[in-house]
Amino acid sequence: MNQSVSNLKLAERGAIISILTYLFLSAAKLAAGHLLHSSSLVADGFNNVSDIIGNVALLIGIRLARQPADRDHRFGHWKIEDLASLITSIIMFYVGFDVLRDTIQKIISREEIVIDPLGAILGVISAVIMFAVYLYNTYLSKQSKSKALKAAAKDNLSDAVTSLGTTIAILASSFNFPLVDKLVAIVITFFILKTAYDIFIESSFSLSDGFDEHLLEDYQKSIMEIPKISKVKSQRGRTYGSNIYLDITLEMNPDLSVYESHEIADQVESMLSDRFGVFDTDIHIEPAPIPEDEILDNVYKKLLMREQLIDQGNQLEELLAEDFIYIRQDGQELDKDAYKAEKELTSAIKELHLTSISQKTKLIRYQVGDTIHTSIWRRHETWQNIFHQETKKEKD
Repeated sequence: MNQSVSNLKLAERGAIISILTYLFLSAAKLAAGHLLHSSSLVADGFNNVSDIIGNVALLIGIRLARQPADRDHRFGHWKIEDLASLITSIIMFYVGFDVLRDTIQKIISREEIVIDPLGAILGVISAVIMFAVYLYNTYLSKQSKSKALKAAAKDNLSDAVTSLGTTIAILASSFNFPLVDKLVAIVITFFILKTAYDIFIESSFSLSDGFDEHLLEDYQKSIMEIPKISKVKSQRGRTYGSNIYLDITLEMNPDLSVYESHEIADQVESMLSDRFGVFDTDIHIEPAPIPEDEILDNVYKKLLMREQLIDQGNQLEELLAEDFIYIRQDGQELDKDAYKAEKELTSAIKELHLTSISQKTKLIRYQVGDTIHTSIWRRHETWQNIFHQETKKEKD
């Protein structure tokens, strides 16, 4: 939370720099445009005026977004940043269409005015300044992870390009190509409207809880790298400003304890935060479907085969758990190593019965000769015998 607030404070710096720069450039361009009779310079000046309004809205939005969560805004006020971007785009649309209308009227009226080439110098200076601001705001947007500031940086770049266009138009007009000045003014308005459209689409997408599917695919691939997760059943993502919120449903091995499942969920949250900068993740855990070979009838066959292998002294290292306990008829208790050392071949298993204690614990009871054998099998990844006891069969 504190990091997100710090990021917004960092983004404020970029908005303030942009406002101060646009104040200077818009005043210079509008004054020079009217004095030098350049439509493209005036259009560029109005473009910067729209940028001032947009960045003021952005600055207000960023400051409001920093407010902590309250009773009516449980997730905080982060979306105000997106709302500020949306307002910025609407303002830019208005200014762009207004400049376009004015330029078209001048073309229709065939107004021809001699343009002083000195205006080209201002265009070059403006382009250099705006490109520097673009680089600075791009750097800040990466540091602060602010989508609004990133959009503002794109606007800075378009302003640098349009300023170069203004320079070309003024030079062309000074060489008796006055129509070029007005055509470039139209091109400049196109950049204004295009930038406004891009910002509008991005902000409205976020405000309507849209989310990038490619990011969800990346999240899923990374989640599946964590052991004991069977499947990412569902994902839902949304953004609040520059903060990403995720709702994820995971399927895990049904043998896992609540503690183990919780530990894995914590791993997922930490990984998403560290690798992708996800702000908040809510994880719901569901048991994965029981495999075909774990259905009771199949378990019966599987454990019968394993009891036979143990009875024959085969694969003892694999089939016996490390904490295996064996109790003989005389009451003597043997551990795994002792049991392996004295194991003898016996007669065939008879009358095997399986009792299901739980999904992952089964009790096996069978007879070999005149001895009753009782085993407890536990499944944790694989089935292993954890307990075995011999009991002398009572004579009828």
